[in-house]
Amino acid sequence: MGRRRSNGEGTLFKRKDGRWSAQAYVKLPNGTTKRVCITGRDYESVKKKLREALDQTHHNIPFVEKEWTVGEYLDYWMREVQPNRIRETTLSVYRVKIEHYIKPALGGIKLSSLNIQDVRRALDTLKIQGHSGRTGQHFLQILSSYLTNAMREELIFRNVAQLVDKPKHTPKATVIWTTEQAALFLENAKDHPQHIAFLLFLTYGMRRGEVLGLRWEDIDFENGLIHVRQQIDRIGEIKARDLKTANSRRILPLLANVRATLMDCVVERGIEPTPFNPYFIPSTKGTVVVSEAGTPLEPRNLTRCFGILTKKAGLPRIKVHAMRHTAATALKDLGVPIKDAQLILGHSSITTTLNIYQHGTPETHRVALSALEKRLSTRKSGFTAYNQMTLSPPHYLYTI
Repeated sequence: MGRRRSNGEGTLFKRKDGRWSAQAYVKLPNGTTKRVCITGRDYESVKKKLREALDQTHHNIPFVEKEWTVGEYLDYWMREVQPNRIRETTLSVYRVKIEHYIKPALGGIKLSSLNIQDVRRALDTLKIQGHSGRTGQHFLQILSSYLTNAMREELIFRNVAQLVDKPKHTPKATVIWTTEQAALFLENAKDHPQHIAFLLFLTYGMRRGEVLGLRWEDIDFENGLIHVRQQIDRIGEIKARDLKTANSRRILPLLANVRATLMDCVVERGIEPTPFNPYFIPSTKGTVVVSEAGTPLEPRNLTRCFGILTKKAGLPRIKVHAMRHTAATALKDLGVPIKDAQLILGHSSITTTLNIYQHGTPETHRVALSALEKRLSTRKSGFTAYNQMTLSPPHYLYTI
């Protein structure tokens, strides 16, 4: 007859159906203690699982009752955790990446069994399928955030995504316009119903959502100010929401050309602008940029209009967001201090303005190099004359 097990060692017995069962008190992730049952057909495997559970409790490591798969926990993470942490637009991007890439590759694997090799194989498969390194980076970024949350809930004890080498990716150069090209575009778009939108893009470097979200009540005509404080996007439906960061909220001067264009909009539409409202409540009503029906303009329609007008003007095709880069670079070329450029664009960091949005241009390179060439040419003749007066004959260098 076997030794009677002591308190804290759990119990292990054979059931009437022939399977083995182990029971023990363990600590759960929520801090409570619970008697759990481990069942299996093999005595040794049940005994091993019992020992592991008791070892975890002994080392104050919570016992996980549910054996999550990667896919199951992804669903839980996206449903219960992420909506409280990230914006709706980011959430929708995560959903697409998870359903298209992460779940097909890793969804059926047990969360506790996920290892470095699994993640590497998934990234290799993406590469073989022709996906870019950027897709691989997004895959790893989302997976790492997901596994970090699983660690916080003490379901796993390491983040294998952080141990895998990040896929390499060389970003494509952003194509921007010169100030002359931007001016030509605005000239060609001056009679278009959405002219004011493109003027705001290229004058202030505003984001698309900010342009679409600007309302008459955000404009203080009396004091000559524009308050950028909301944005409009389509996330299932057209929605108005607060801006991404505190720095995105900013006050810009109402320039004469912009004021005149706004007044033209008032006359053309036969409307009475809503007076400036210092109290901010997100709303889709009273937007400056509107459709023919007077409703907030669809983001896709603005992009489509931009493409048509770009072609009409015979200009290089660029993305709508590249107008923001164009404005940022123009500020640099005009000698605007980087701190002022950062605040105008609403960036949270000067580094973002400097390293991402402001670009070198052939014209500024030509001016800089021409100035250097002139400086070198100016000193060349004087340097030669000085050498002739001061250097000793060559044979002097070899005197023994």
